[in-house]
Amino acid sequence: MKKIYTFLLTVVFCTNYFCQVTTTVNPTIAQLTQKLSGNGITITGLSKTCPTDAYALYSGGTGILSTLSSGILLTTGSALDVSPSSLGLLDTDNGAAGSQLGDDLDLSGSGSQDACYIKFLITPSCHTLSVNYVFASSEYSDFVGGTFNDVFGFVIDGPNPAGGNYTQSNIALVPGTTLPVSINNVNNGVGFSAFGIPPSGPCMNCAYFQDAPPGIGYGGSTTVLTASTSVIPCQQYTMTIGVWDVGDGSYDSGVFLDVNGISCVNSPTITAVSSPSTICGAQTITLTAGGGIAGGTYTWTAPPSGGLVSTTGPTVTANPSATTTYTLLYSDVNTCPGIPLTKFTTITITPPPAISISQSPAGAICAGQSVTLTANGGTGTYSWSPGTGLSTTTNSVTIATPSITTTYTVTKSLGACVSSTVITVNVNSTSASITPSVSSICAGQTATLNSSGGGPFAWTASSGANPPSTGTVVVSPVTTTTYSVLIGSGTCTASAVATVSVISSPSVAITPSLSTICVGQSVALSAS
Repeated sequence: MKKIYTFLLTVVFCTNYFCQVTTTVNPTIAQLTQKLSGNGITITGLSKTCPTDAYALYSGGTGILSTLSSGILLTTGSALDVSPSSLGLLDTDNGAAGSQLGDDLDLSGSGSQDACYIKFLITPSCHTLSVNYVFASSEYSDFVGGTFNDVFGFVIDGPNPAGGNYTQSNIALVPGTTLPVSINNVNNGVGFSAFGIPPSGPCMNCAYFQDAPPGIGYGGSTTVLTASTSVIPCQQYTMTIGVWDVGDGSYDSGVFLDVNGISCVNSPTITAVSSPSTICGAQTITLTAGGGIAGGTYTWTAPPSGGLVSTTGPTVTANPSATTTYTLLYSDVNTCPGIPLTKFTTITITPPPAISISQSPAGAICAGQSVTLTANGGTGTYSWSPGTGLSTTTNSVTIATPSITTTYTVTKSLGACVSSTVITVNVNSTSASITPSVSSICAGQTATLNSSGGGPFAWTASSGANPPSTGTVVVSPVTTTTYSVLIGSGTCTASAVATVSVISSPSVAITPSLSTICVGQSVALSAS
């Protein structure tokens, strides 16, 4: 009977509620430790016993998770099933084994399966530990009162302030009772989600029950609950947090743990902030600690990529060379000797945002025509220069109407990240003129012709060879010649003409008064 409802139950959940929680499966031990570590406690030696997809970091919690918007998720199925990209099929048998602790927590004696649990050492600097959580299950509310009761627990071992020791003591209890939180202990009776029948009693601690919680794909859940216990400051405890299928591997359950969830009650609060939190390339950042008391000590640590300029004090600077997580350690007279409070802050280095420019229409334009320039770089603040001929200098799209060929630079800023690129709008000339160095030459002499405009140039001559296709040409005609130049291409052309006159060389004749003379005589020479 349990298997019959699997598909229909999923359709109801994902039709009525869009799954909004996002998950990142298989986080590292360091990430799990960081997410668990709250005020006044130190966590070491964390280990996990979970299939790869069964544990995750989650964020974007809404609805019942609005106050637990991010943290750690442990499931008996796949943590991917509660993400918005999944189909919400919360009925994954991940094939994992059970465990002795899961069997011990199972009051029905059916045996545990699909275990997912984390185990770690915890040292508090206070008298009371607490953790906020939500337990959710797809066994709600079809199997209330039955033997298919998935279990979970926050189990602690260590010295009991009242005497003796805690031995596998489950602190996840229904408020004001000694009952463990479970499907049979927190519910509003049986309902059949497959047929749209909500639970309608009798109530079993139903003030702590949420039917079909929005934002997650489980059939029901608890409200946000707090597990707490008395401890001896500065003593070490072992804690195990986990969830197990019971009886069979069908219908998943999960427990959502608040970010920095395990904390000391009334412990001093410290914070660590990096400013800015995202940079591009070489840049100095400022790390600032908050909280603590006068006389407390602050120590910062980071890998070599962190580039810490100094390591002590509430405010330090750093020059990171890569994305880096900085650790703040804080101690005062109230903390355990050698066990400082710990906070983390991460600085992310991102590459400059990619940016390109497109021109429409493409190609050269005539003077007076316009093109659209579009910077393709996504969100950010844009700046164009020079502003000459542009409709705007602050948008990603601008209209360019340059009078001459112009190179434009667009710069995009996104936080501390800045990048730029250039584009040249070519403007063809629509006017032309020719300036000759001289207008008249003798045969064999040369003249220089200078043309205006940006080209290209096409010369023709009324006689002799055509000059080369350059803006300035040197000519040496043998007869008077008219030169024409065509400037530009396509529809953007202009022409001009100039004439170089060639003057004929004058003839000279000499006439003597006598053709023959004697020695000592003279003769008159006449030139004409």
